[in-house]
Amino acid sequence: MVSFDAVWQDPQHAEANIAWSRNACATLRQDEGGAYVNFPGSVEAGEAQARAAYGDNYERLVAVKTKYDPSNFFQMNVNIKPTAA
Repeated sequence: MVSFDAVWQDPQHAEANIAWSRNACATLRQDEGGAYVNFPGSVEAGEAQARAAYGDNYERLVAVKTKYDPSNFFQMNVNIKPTAA
């Protein structure tokens, strides 16, 4: 299990550090596949992160979410969006 944590103090280095961290993570994920749901990574990852984390169970979880949380009230962390009714 790997977690990339880029930390810096000078705001001028933000763009470079964020790019390094995202690139390193994407490179490793390309080789290994999958994701650990408790290390969600970037917020922008969205559905791709959820699919990587839940794998073959993703579609089944969408059906459960659609049935029990159609308004997507519980949407924090790696969100599984319900399908439109």
